[in-house]
Amino acid sequence: MIENFSRNLIRLRQTKNISQLELAEHIGVGKATISKIELGTGYPTFSNLDKIACYFNATATQLFGTELEIQLEIGHDNIDEYVKKATTILEARNAIPDILLFQEKINNMKRSEKFE
Repeated sequence: MIENFSRNLIRLRQTKNISQLELAEHIGVGKATISKIELGTGYPTFSNLDKIACYFNATATQLFGTELEIQLEIGHDNIDEYVKKATTILEARNAIPDILLFQEKINNMKRSEKFE
């Protein structure tokens, strides 16, 4: 797990398009500290690890997981999103008969008003 951290930190930093210096300044360490972490010759303190996770809004998998684990997490998140959308669509579809019935009642009321 820890062996993946360096690679994942590089990926997160490059995805956000920030330099080692920018990340270092944000979490309050020197650029050399970030460089050592990315080279795998140093590791963050728990406090700095927390700051890194918060800065990137990263999960433990995004920080320590393998590429496959990261892709699986992304896929799982996408599935959850699609399930929510599908549920919304099905709920709307199930509401159509009620809407049509309501519209029919309104039309009947309008017709009855015409004849009075």
